[in-house]
Amino acid sequence: MMSAAMSVVGAGTAHAGLMQFENGFEGDQSTSWESDSAGDGSAGIEINSGNARTGANNGWVRGQFGGASEKTWVYTAGVPNVAGAGCVAQIYVRPRLRTTLVLEIWSPSGGKRYSVDRTVEAGGYQRVYTDRWPLFGEQNMQFRIVLHGSGDAGVNWVRLDDLVMQCYW
Repeated sequence: MMSAAMSVVGAGTAHAGLMQFENGFEGDQSTSWESDSAGDGSAGIEINSGNARTGANNGWVRGQFGGASEKTWVYTAGVPNVAGAGCVAQIYVRPRLRTTLVLEIWSPSGGKRYSVDRTVEAGGYQRVYTDRWPLFGEQNMQFRIVLHGSGDAGVNWVRLDDLVMQCYW
């Protein structure tokens, strides 16, 4: 299912092609996620826990004073290196508390290509998304969702599911 935000990114612009990548922490896809953490932050994957938005599995990040991230590589070599080639991404999140998450795109050489903060309210699964960013002719891009601990009285816990990335040219 494609969201309205994903489909309007290219509204009014003719595109020669579209590549779509999906990862919902299911099956072999659950092994394609990597996590990082600092301080009291942590991240991981829940298997058959009943907390997924769709399917059986979901990811999570948590922290109070530290931070954590979940990240996965997207193979973008099939997107031609032409002017106007760009991508958008979305992922569903379910925060325990109101929180700000950071969505980032990194190149294999370690360069951050895109970053945006998205604040979400506590409650059920909500869609967060990137704006469109240029692909820069990269063969692989890494999507990261980052939680920085707020340092307040509560430990924040955010569940993640259903990443979709679309690249247009």
